[in-house]
Amino acid sequence: MSGVRAARIGKVRKAFWLDPRLLDDARASLGASSEREAVEMALDLVGFRKGLAQGARALRDLTLSRID
Repeated sequence: MSGVRAARIGKVRKAFWLDPRLLDDARASLGASSEREAVEMALDLVGFRKGLAQGARALRDLTLSRID
């Protein structure tokens, strides 16, 4: 299978109208080499943020004791 086709496995094609300034800013901020990569990185960050929030909620209920 060619590299391009292999990179598409498990992905779906979508069409969106996006603000080009926001997209350029996201690409630059994330260090992405393409607009597609910037969108994928931004979506990954949404999942990461969700995990951080879940971890923070778990820590909020944790009782800590001194170790010294």
